[in-house]
Amino acid sequence: MKRLFVCLLCGLMFLTGCSTNTEKTTSPELKMTPGTYSSTVTGFKGDIQVEVTVTEEEITEIKVVEHKETTGIGSEALPVLADNMLKYQTIGVDSVAGATVSSAGLKTAVKDALTQAGADLDKFSAAPVKGELKEETLDADVVVIGGGAAGMMSAFYTAKEGYKVVLVEKTPMVGGASAMAGGSLTATNSQWQKEAGYEDSSEMLKERLLEAGHNKNHLPSVELFTSFIGPNFDWIVSEEGGNMPYIHEGSGSSYSFEGGGAGAMLKLKENLLNAGAEVLLNTQATELIVNEGAVVGIKAKGDEANYTINAKAVILASGGYGHNRDIVPEEYFAFRYSGHSGHDGDALEMIKTVDGATRNLTWLNKQPNTMILPSGAPQYTNMGVGAVYKMSGILVNEKGERFACENGDTWELMLSMEENERQYLLMDQENYDAFNKAMSDRKIFNPEDPAKWTADDYTGQPFYKGADTLEELAEKIDVPAETLKATVAQYNEAVSSGTPDEFGRELTTTIAEEGRYYALEMSIRYSTSLGGICINDKMQVLNTAEEAVPGLYAAGEVVGGVQGDLYLGGSTFTWAMTSGVEAGRVVSEALAQ
Repeated sequence: MKRLFVCLLCGLMFLTGCSTNTEKTTSPELKMTPGTYSSTVTGFKGDIQVEVTVTEEEITEIKVVEHKETTGIGSEALPVLADNMLKYQTIGVDSVAGATVSSAGLKTAVKDALTQAGADLDKFSAAPVKGELKEETLDADVVVIGGGAAGMMSAFYTAKEGYKVVLVEKTPMVGGASAMAGGSLTATNSQWQKEAGYEDSSEMLKERLLEAGHNKNHLPSVELFTSFIGPNFDWIVSEEGGNMPYIHEGSGSSYSFEGGGAGAMLKLKENLLNAGAEVLLNTQATELIVNEGAVVGIKAKGDEANYTINAKAVILASGGYGHNRDIVPEEYFAFRYSGHSGHDGDALEMIKTVDGATRNLTWLNKQPNTMILPSGAPQYTNMGVGAVYKMSGILVNEKGERFACENGDTWELMLSMEENERQYLLMDQENYDAFNKAMSDRKIFNPEDPAKWTADDYTGQPFYKGADTLEELAEKIDVPAETLKATVAQYNEAVSSGTPDEFGRELTTTIAEEGRYYALEMSIRYSTSLGGICINDKMQVLNTAEEAVPGLYAAGEVVGGVQGDLYLGGSTFTWAMTSGVEAGRVVSEALAQ
């Protein structure tokens, strides 16, 4: 029996390692092969090329060699993200809100380079290890939440007036949704517009806003907006004021900034810092500090500290709620979101502590004329379609038929598109060249991209096809060839004979009868929030009893009611910029009393 016990014990020892003094083995940490590794991946606008230098154990450099990302958005995000990955030695850092596609591209490129180096990807993909946050208290005259156009402009104005200003922005860069905008400002009632001799007025702009919004706008908010555009635009462009170099191109009420919204935000950032405002990036405002019903500051969480920021006035300018599916109505989920990924409706949650009032939260702006970029992101094509609809570009549905007035009412076009399974922008060679030039001139994509996208062996987005005949094109986009040919023939006959267009479009030129033809799939996107916080004519936040909350103001997209269920083109960027000036002005006046 004793012998049997010993045998059993030896057997157990064999199964567990055969020796009582054998140490537990562990997998050795993977060492990288030192060197510099290159990788190229697709970003938002095109290829991102990186070089990653490593030793056996760490990353020593992440260099973005070349990219085609949007100036002021992706161009700002890439170095920020590269620095964070280098700092924390992991690709597991947060993406840059507002530039998520660019961020994903850079992460993929760095991961590929690390794979080439033989890295332990589990180690270099882990969440960053951060130290314990310290507690820090700041005192300011004004604290601004949000670093988009409205937030930066209000912070710039008050700082320029000599007040101590702290701006908190939850993402690693300023600009917000405004960096994604076209950058044009409506100048109604401005001195510039009067000198240009353009006939316009607050009343005329009000009517345009109400018509676009189907009279679902909040009338007092519209009247407030149209009343201050003129003087606030004059301040924005004057050397003594904002010193933002806008130019007037052609006729009309619109003035443009070189480089679009992204260029305007870079200039505004420069102005803001020169005025002495303190900017805290990667800093999320979490709650309002309230004392006896008045807002006297905020609490915020940064990368390295929890902040208590005491202030005499707080300006909410944190943007909309389009990225928050708990707020966005489900009906919008059928479309792609093209807004800022940081627009989560933060302020809507924060104002609950003061019983803040909201309106029109069921509405977000939907727009047609949308193409899908290689990244999968929806992209407006207004400048491109604007060019070809003056020529002979037409829209056809999956049946090969026209279905709407292409350059008519945006709302009606969108409703017609919703009835289709799919639709395509049909162009001949001349239209194709004009569309691509208009888009590349605005740096939406690069001049060489369309040739790559329309090649027969291209399988990604956008769905952009070219062919030598209409029959061949019809096959590529899966529409009936005879119907498509009949649609083109009918359109050309109406142009040639001077017959009124069945959809009310003013016809100019015919579609070419020979040469190459092209079709670009078009869709609907949604972005800008149209509802939001209620304010009075002093930009003060109202509670549900319609009383002003002392010390609390709001500007930009966070405010609801200026638009109805659809925005007027150019008015949202104008609202962001001029309401930022207005919030800065009224807060400065209040502090001076």
